[in-house]
Amino acid sequence: MFSLSNTEHVFEGRSNASLRCESLILSILSKKMVAKSLILLSIFAKRLKIFRDFPGKLLVKRFFSHNSIDELKEISTQNFHNRILSCILPVSSGNGSAANLLSDLANNKYDIPGLEFLFLNVDDYIEPRILSLVSNDGFLNQVDKKTFQSFTDYVDTLCEIASRNNKSIILYTAHFAGFSALHAIAIDLMQRYNTQKTTVFLLFHLCHFNSQNRIVDLVRRGSSQGFTPGIAIAKYLTTEYVNKKFVDNSHNDSSCHGFNQTKRVFYEVTKFLLNNIDHVSALLISHNPDNILYLTSLMEGCGVGHSNKNVTFLQRYGMAKSITLNLANRGYNVATIIPYGNLTDTLRWIHGLYGFDPSLPNIFTEQRFAILRELNRRKLEN
Repeated sequence: MFSLSNTEHVFEGRSNASLRCESLILSILSKKMVAKSLILLSIFAKRLKIFRDFPGKLLVKRFFSHNSIDELKEISTQNFHNRILSCILPVSSGNGSAANLLSDLANNKYDIPGLEFLFLNVDDYIEPRILSLVSNDGFLNQVDKKTFQSFTDYVDTLCEIASRNNKSIILYTAHFAGFSALHAIAIDLMQRYNTQKTTVFLLFHLCHFNSQNRIVDLVRRGSSQGFTPGIAIAKYLTTEYVNKKFVDNSHNDSSCHGFNQTKRVFYEVTKFLLNNIDHVSALLISHNPDNILYLTSLMEGCGVGHSNKNVTFLQRYGMAKSITLNLANRGYNVATIIPYGNLTDTLRWIHGLYGFDPSLPNIFTEQRFAILRELNRRKLEN
């Protein structure tokens, strides 16, 4: 039976002092308001050139690649050595830097070991307003039409490059109101690029009201039309849910489930995907130990092997190391999501993540507990 109790392998080579330092940082990051305030202060201090990068980098240095291809290669090589694939998430904004980086990575320009997945946050490429209008058959002026066409052309080109170089693109948006348009784009891309291998994935937030029906429909459509749907799932109860802006009873494309309903959808969707795993490629994004134990048990119950190529677990780099390494050590397919960008953009990204993923403080707490278990194990050994 799969277990997350092996901390010796996870923290091998780390000194007690470095683990205690990381435990202290994780303790700060697990307190949402304190962490968000310190991140904002770090951004402000950097802008005023006070202490330079020190405060911000101390907080987040274990969670991203600092705008350096060499550093990205180093992280990915270490991942690959531990049987962990890499998934790059550009977080730098402006000047088309993210678009250029994704194109270069899809084209194997840097020859990065174990690089298999690339995250494309569509909100960085097109205004959510435009996707929302397309989703709801709203009026697009000529500028909006041109912008939308340029966006679809770019995504198509990127997927074509990725397909030639055995890379996969994960499409996602944080704005539910525009998801229908992205869903339609993703299906069109899957029909063209997912016939021989899975190049295109679409991320579904299971708190989103229509997610379960869309997933079931997509798997059945793929089976009947001869393509393999790429489906990434995450439970996220987003800022919109926390603030109750989009939680309503209308069940439209902008509404969210509550916590208990999202949990039920998670159980039903994962069981459906694993029971149909010969017809779908699934990326399971979770940092929750209980969810991971449930999923590994479900795989066993559904007769899905640890190394089945159609199932991959994903965690953010550095945020669930005990889960990631234990999964890899037991032969499961696993990848880490590596944010890539400058320090300021990374700090903004993590600041936003506290709203986007309310479980983030718990993620940092679980990682801290894993460190404390390892420190206690070492103490008992000596």
